[in-house]
Amino acid sequence: MLGEIFKLTIDTDTGIEFVIAKFSSQSKEAMDNAKRGGIHERELRCYDELLSQTPISVPHIYASWLDAESSEYLILQEFIDYDQSVDQIEGITISHAKLVIKEAAAMHAFWWGKDDLQKLGWLPALNDERRRTNLTTVTKLGWGALKQIIQNEGVAIQEISKNQLAEKVDSMLCSIANNQSTLIHSDLRADNLLFSPKDPSVVIVDWQGCSYAPPAFDIAYLLVQSLTVRDRREHELGLLQFFSECLANEGLIISLDEILNIYKESILYNLAIACAVPVVNDVDVPRVKDLAFSMASRALTALDDHEISLAQ
Repeated sequence: MLGEIFKLTIDTDTGIEFVIAKFSSQSKEAMDNAKRGGIHERELRCYDELLSQTPISVPHIYASWLDAESSEYLILQEFIDYDQSVDQIEGITISHAKLVIKEAAAMHAFWWGKDDLQKLGWLPALNDERRRTNLTTVTKLGWGALKQIIQNEGVAIQEISKNQLAEKVDSMLCSIANNQSTLIHSDLRADNLLFSPKDPSVVIVDWQGCSYAPPAFDIAYLLVQSLTVRDRREHELGLLQFFSECLANEGLIISLDEILNIYKESILYNLAIACAVPVVNDVDVPRVKDLAFSMASRALTALDDHEISLAQ
């Protein structure tokens, strides 16, 4: 949604090799979003300063470039062979979800309690002014178009204005930020997860949204956005228990109750990101429209399932 991605074929003395080139989006709205949130610099610094020492599977970065004034950037990264049948709109399997949870838990535990993260000016907490401004802005800009997409599909939604929704999103970010935090990806959804077609493993890409936040914030986004509603309802509690166990295996003890509380409070974030889809993309493209509807309907259903009212 925020970049242009190309697979480059390189003819070398030792044979054909592939490299992924990731550029800034040509969309003005997407570039405005990138500048507000500083997300391109954030991704480059995350790869360079944090992920290189983090126990998590990410692509190797060969080279990168950033123009801070314009927010134009480039990443040349390793090509990862992945299972192209996996699709966010169709939903991932429970086995896939567990692979991602295990990877994320290792990262969360590794950076837990390390004060160095709080000193990084480029890594925002959830209540960082840049992040709050960016997320509330895209919420206001996108809510009208998102409501239209949902209503055209015959789905009833709770009535709330764009400004009221943005205020609730802002309040949610500030509230969750009061909890002990660690390094998170904050965009753990199927489109950013490269599952191996050969063995049970996953590589996590697209780190523009990396943040300093509670671990359960990541898992709420993963389960709400990448599982079907049916699978999320049936396996939600079990997967949260699995997450708690994975953290414990890494030496980090967080109770299921604490995870569940932050999980519920984080669901609204899913709706805010759904609002961003029609802002930074062309909703006349079928895939974009389907993605926006999927993200929004799953978020709204999760809010209803946990009796979270937008009107309150």
